[in-house]
Amino acid sequence: MGRELQKKKNRSSFPKVKHKSKSKKLNVRGNATVAANWDQSLTLSQNYRRLGLTSKLNASTGGTEKPSSSITSSFAASAPQKDAFSINSKLPTTLVPTEARIERDPSTGAILRVIRPENRKRENPLNDALNEFSESEPDAIVADISPQVPTGIVGELEAQASLIAKKRPRQQSKREEEWIENLVATYGEDYRRMVRDRKLNPMQQSEGDLRRRVRRWNERRGVA
Repeated sequence: MGRELQKKKNRSSFPKVKHKSKSKKLNVRGNATVAANWDQSLTLSQNYRRLGLTSKLNASTGGTEKPSSSITSSFAASAPQKDAFSINSKLPTTLVPTEARIERDPSTGAILRVIRPENRKRENPLNDALNEFSESEPDAIVADISPQVPTGIVGELEAQASLIAKKRPRQQSKREEEWIENLVATYGEDYRRMVRDRKLNPMQQSEGDLRRRVRRWNERRGVA
C-alpha cells in the first residue's frame, strides 16, 4: 500500500514543497573589538570562552567538549565531600560544661545576669565554621567589597555598552521636501485647503501633521 501511494506522489503534477531552513547566519564579528580579537581556527564557543564572554545564557544541553582533566576527575568528584561551611541542623546530644558567675538579687535571690569569662571559647552548638568571627571583630570578617572594574576585552565592551547613543532627529527626505514645497507653493499657509486636496495630499494627512511638516521644512531652509 505504501509503495502505491509513493508512486502516486511521484506522478503528481504538484511540485514538492521545500522548506527553507529557519536558522539565520549571525554575524558574530559585528563588533570591532570582537572582530580584532577573533581567532578563525577556533569555534564560536571557544572564541567566546577565550574572550571572557558566553554564547548561551542558559546551561549547555550537549555538544560541548570536555577536557581530559575533567573526565579523569569526574570519578573523584562523584564521591560525596563534606562542605567545611555547611551547618549541621542536628542538635547536639551532649553539652560541654562551662564556668560562669551568676549575679542574684539579694532580696529575692532571682538571677539578674550571667557573667561569663572574656577568654572563654565561643559557643558553637550548630558547628558553624564561621563561629569564631564575632561582631566585635569587624576587621577580621569585613572584606573589600568594592566593585572590580573589568579589564581587557570585557571592559572595552562594557564601556561601549555604557555609552548613550545620541538621538538623531528625523530628517525629511528629498521626496517629502518636494511634496511640501508643492503644497506651500499652491496654498501658502492655508492648511485646510491642503487637507482637502486629494491630488497633492493623496494620503489625507491631517492639518496638524501638515503644519508640523511645513514648520520643519521652514526650519531647515532657515525661514522663521
